[in-house]
Amino acid sequence: MQKKAILMICVLCGLLVIIGCGQDARKPAPDTSPNSGVQQTSDAEKRVMANRFSNLAMEIDGVQKATVVVASRPDMNAGGVDPFSGLPNTGTQVDPAGVDTNPEAGNLVVMTGINLSPTVSQDTNKVNSIKEQVKTKIKADNSNVSEVLVTTNPDLIKKLQDVAAGIIQGQPVQSYTQDINELDRNLRAQKNS
Repeated sequence: MQKKAILMICVLCGLLVIIGCGQDARKPAPDTSPNSGVQQTSDAEKRVMANRFSNLAMEIDGVQKATVVVASRPDMNAGGVDPFSGLPNTGTQVDPAGVDTNPEAGNLVVMTGINLSPTVSQDTNKVNSIKEQVKTKIKADNSNVSEVLVTTNPDLIKKLQDVAAGIIQGQPVQSYTQDINELDRNLRAQKNS
């Protein structure tokens, strides 16, 4: 009788190990925010996207160099903390900069600094056309991109390069929150002026 009990315990332990191992072998589901289903993007994925977006921008005639920083925007319906301001998200459909948001859009903002060839940079219409082409090309490439901000301002490009260099070196995007906030404000101010 005692041998049967020991055998049953061994069989049960074996089954639990097999079942437990099967559970561990499953890949975890992607991290999504509960209300929107928008997939959260890791810092490594943002670095890869930034490189891809930079290459896409340089495919456009007149663009000599492109520097890109990809940052997350909060889901406007899910609450939480706005990574740009550090303030609690109110759940409204307007982001902290006062821009109406589309809940169907992605949750990434792509900040792009482009250096243009000297002949192109003299023509305001060409500059604006190239900026629009960059925006369109990047947004079309990835559905998680909600907004693309483009600048040709050398000072803003330098700040983008500093942030991008740190992120490429493996620094977490959140460690640049203050710089990203400032860039976001300056790029939006430039866009509206």
